[in-house]
Amino acid sequence: MYTIATIDRDGIEIPHPVTNFLQEYRSDTLSMERERQVASLVCQFLNFVREMTLSGDIDFSELTDQGLFGLNFIHGSLFLDYQDNLINKRGDRVKRETVDRKEYILTSFYSFFQKQGIISRDLTIPTYRNEKGQEANASPFKRKRSNEQKEPVRKGLRDFGENRQQILVEFIDTARSMKWGRTIALGLATQAFGGLRRGEVVNLTTSSVMKIGKSLVVNIDDRQSHLFAHKKNTAKEEVKKKRPQDLLPSEYLINLYREHLAWLNSFSKEVKPLVKDALFINRFGRPLTGKGYEKMFKRIVDKYLKVLLAQERYDDYTYLTSKPFNTHTLRGVFTNICLDDLGMNIRETANARGDADDTTVAEYLDQLTAKQKMERAIGQLAQAVVNAEASKEFIEKMKMKELK
Repeated sequence: MYTIATIDRDGIEIPHPVTNFLQEYRSDTLSMERERQVASLVCQFLNFVREMTLSGDIDFSELTDQGLFGLNFIHGSLFLDYQDNLINKRGDRVKRETVDRKEYILTSFYSFFQKQGIISRDLTIPTYRNEKGQEANASPFKRKRSNEQKEPVRKGLRDFGENRQQILVEFIDTARSMKWGRTIALGLATQAFGGLRRGEVVNLTTSSVMKIGKSLVVNIDDRQSHLFAHKKNTAKEEVKKKRPQDLLPSEYLINLYREHLAWLNSFSKEVKPLVKDALFINRFGRPLTGKGYEKMFKRIVDKYLKVLLAQERYDDYTYLTSKPFNTHTLRGVFTNICLDDLGMNIRETANARGDADDTTVAEYLDQLTAKQKMERAIGQLAQAVVNAEASKEFIEKMKMKELK
């Protein structure tokens, strides 16, 4: 876990009580990277407040005497305006959704401060009912940028649609056809056939995969210190939940596994692997990182989309480009195979995904249920049109009787 600290004049780091906010914000599903982002935002905000106070800014003048007890919504609003105007590494203004996420955290931070009696209870943080019917805090801040046309944060693609199984096999076969894409073809399959996360895939070793009958079982564990000891930041190699994971029985998957082991054995003779038992390695023989996995994934996506266009399969192309397509999409495909194709219930699917609770899977089921209701309604409407056509003659006869 992370700790927030102050640095005194002698350079000594002293843990700060505001770290308690991280404990309140923390949950079983919060990743270390997400916690780091939250801690970083708190530090950015408090440092901003400190600098503005020391500079004599009139909006922060009360804090000179009152300290954090004088915090008001205007201070959070000015901080968010400052964040909105920052320039990223590419020389572009930071994305609105990036600051939207910071605004969400800052709202929770103010709520925490108020519960602790640090800021005035007279400040009213508005609330609303979220889609689950639960009361949640709304942002109390005013941002200049919010007056512009606001683009909604786009959630990633969660499925391949009705044609999911064919697209899945074609997508993996596209990876197999590429020189370096084939290095992660098995990884893609573990995500789509077992719901593994990106970090769980790159943490696999040769001994963590076992063939039992017609199925593969993977032992998911945190092997960062073993595989990625050479890395300082392993945020993209995190493992959320250690567990044995059964993959869907498939001869196709077994063949992929054998093919990968054959390639790995052959390639290991050309390069000297940094870690001998790493299941996925890059072209230099180092364990494949989460970033390297993502980079190769994007290349495979680009090639497969070109294949769909060449085949004039515009419906599939449109579906796959309707939302951001990332490695987590394959976990969504696995979820929909379980719910839609195999008819598994929420709890069974959550267990198969390695989820701590049923919440996320329930969202998938809600989407499928809504879709099925729509399809049923369309079918009923079509039948209604047929029935209406059959009744036309009768209606016309009734009209004639009325005229007489």
